Amino acid sequence: MQKKAHKLGGNHELPFVLIAISCSESLLKTAWNINKTLEIYLHDSEIQLISKDNSDQTFPIFCDRDTSNLQSYSLIPNKFSTNLLVKELPNIDYILEVIGEVNKNSINSIIKRIKQIPGIVVALEVNPSTIKRKSAFNPL
Repeated sequence: MQKKAHKLGGNHELPFVLIAISCSESLLKTAWNINKTLEIYLHDSEIQLISKDNSDQTFPIFCDRDTSNLQSYSLIPNKFSTNLLVKELPNIDYILEVIGEVNKNSINSIIKRIKQIPGIVVALEVNPSTIKRKSAFNPL
């Protein structure tokens, strides 16, 4: 019997989950509320995302890389100035990105807790393939 060979594609991206959030609060207040609710420490990062449509437009990121050894969190505004980061989600204000090993129960628990925050209208998991994402917004 001939052995099967498998090639490694060289893609070493960590798994990630995107949670779309619709909220009337500011980025700062939303980050503070999520920190309090999830017991994490999202804080202003020097890293910013550059818009695909306009390289002069950047999106701020609030990150937590230290609370957990297994996951990192990033809160990114979907709307900043007059631009949208993810055009497929025009009614979404923020995207919470969870990078690392997470299971479906953990994500459901995070979403349930986020929905209890005053001012949060919607919190739902977004399949990255529906917004044409193959890698995380904010690589480690």
